[in-house]
Amino acid sequence: MRHRRWLCAFAITLSGCASASLPYKPESPPSGRALSAAYVLLADRLRVELDTDGYRLEDAQIVRADKGAVRPQTIEHPPAGSGSGAGFGIGVGGASYGGRGGVGVGTGVGVSIPMGGETRVQGNTVLYFALDQIGQPPWRLSVKVSETSPAVIVLPPR
Repeated sequence: MRHRRWLCAFAITLSGCASASLPYKPESPPSGRALSAAYVLLADRLRVELDTDGYRLEDAQIVRADKGAVRPQTIEHPPAGSGSGAGFGIGVGGASYGGRGGVGVGTGVGVSIPMGGETRVQGNTVLYFALDQIGQPPWRLSVKVSETSPAVIVLPPR
């Protein structure tokens, strides 16, 4: 039984050290963020999946060899949020009125609703670029994620 507990604790520790899961990483990663990307060539578009380490994408573009920038045609943003917004609490209180005492017990559930400025997301962001606008690989994907400096991810030819 003790061996199982140790193994479970070790697995949880390693999962906390996990980095971005996609194959292409930034040339110089932004401080404190694990960004990564993967891509698929479609008939007339380049589909890029971007793991932003749970932070909202603020800007993305492919910088061509002639230094021109091409913005994505479509961006599929993941839903906002950073975990459970529900909470549970129990309260105990006392009261007295005219010489009689009383005890009250209560429960409550709180729900958190993000109100603008939410910087966390649940899942990966997907970008679509027109192939006739971005040229041949390798592509230099410049991304800006909330609360970081811009980073460049090189997407090499396959």
